[in-house]
Amino acid sequence: MADKIGRQIEKGIKSFFINFLSFVIPENAKSKLKPINRIKSVLVIRPDRLGDFILTVPAIQLLKKNLAPGAKLTILCGERGLDIAKMYFPKDRIILRKKGILNFKMCVIKTAFRHDVVINFHSYPFSMTSAMLTLFTFCAARVGFKETENVKVPLACKVYNKGIVLNDDAMHETKKNFALLSVFGINTEEAPVLINPEIDDGIKTIVNKYFLSLGLTEKPVIIHPTLMKKDNRWEKERYVQFAKMASEAGLPVIAVSGMGEDAQMEEFKKISGDLKGLYYYPYREIQYLMALAEKAACVVCNDSGIMHSLSLVSPVAAVFGPSVLSRWKPIGPFKNYCFQKDDGECMSVAAEEVMQAVKNIAAM
Repeated sequence: MADKIGRQIEKGIKSFFINFLSFVIPENAKSKLKPINRIKSVLVIRPDRLGDFILTVPAIQLLKKNLAPGAKLTILCGERGLDIAKMYFPKDRIILRKKGILNFKMCVIKTAFRHDVVINFHSYPFSMTSAMLTLFTFCAARVGFKETENVKVPLACKVYNKGIVLNDDAMHETKKNFALLSVFGINTEEAPVLINPEIDDGIKTIVNKYFLSLGLTEKPVIIHPTLMKKDNRWEKERYVQFAKMASEAGLPVIAVSGMGEDAQMEEFKKISGDLKGLYYYPYREIQYLMALAEKAACVVCNDSGIMHSLSLVSPVAAVFGPSVLSRWKPIGPFKNYCFQKDDGECMSVAAEEVMQAVKNIAAM
């Protein structure tokens, strides 16, 4: 009861703060947006989850392609998106956004009064932190999402004074990001296709040694049975069922986990027992996971940042829960299989369905 009251109070304070800021912040509608070829410095903001950042990479690439020679691109990203940012934009300035007020202040210091335009690709639900990072750049031209069909925040149109209204909540995240670039007159039909990122050679060497140590004669199937978000995952028992089916079909299986999922992996090991043909990967970092996925037949997983990152280097068979599939399906350059039932329950997807998809991929 106390927690519920606390959340209501917090929600009320936040609502008051948003309405207060929307009242005191001027429209600033007269500020002009420079033509894209005259912009000398641009800040891109996408400090949230790994998958969200990956789905923003094509838009950042297209933006960079249209900037004038010598223009400076700065990317403000979160901890989960940092490796991807470094892989795709190694020559650009990257600012790391961590949780906490001290880091927030440092981000403000590093971005204030430095850019011709700031583009916040965070879509919705509305993020107060992301909006404040945008506002405190003190940039005259601020591009972002003002509102959508289901999300209307009075502060958004003030913060994103050069933003757009987007009334399609189910549009794929990459298309939403391209839509933001329309304010610059950029032709999004020329959007680049995501190519395999450059994985560190030292990491590749380590992964090669691990892979050779297994002595496999067939390409393995990677599974990610340790996702912590319960409504977005197959239960571990279903992954064990799938691993048994793959083993019987002569396909080795390697189980991987992400950062902070060690306890989940230990639980999975107890459930799976001594299953023949099932191996465990000792590395958690994204580049290590991607280096392994390059050697795999495919990846079986749920809707997650790991799904999005590994889809860049391998086909995926992904089981979706209640997420909007049309918005969050993977964008990797392979033939991927996505499964989602009408009830939005991951466990409604049978292991046999996914196994058939894996066989189809392996036969290509």
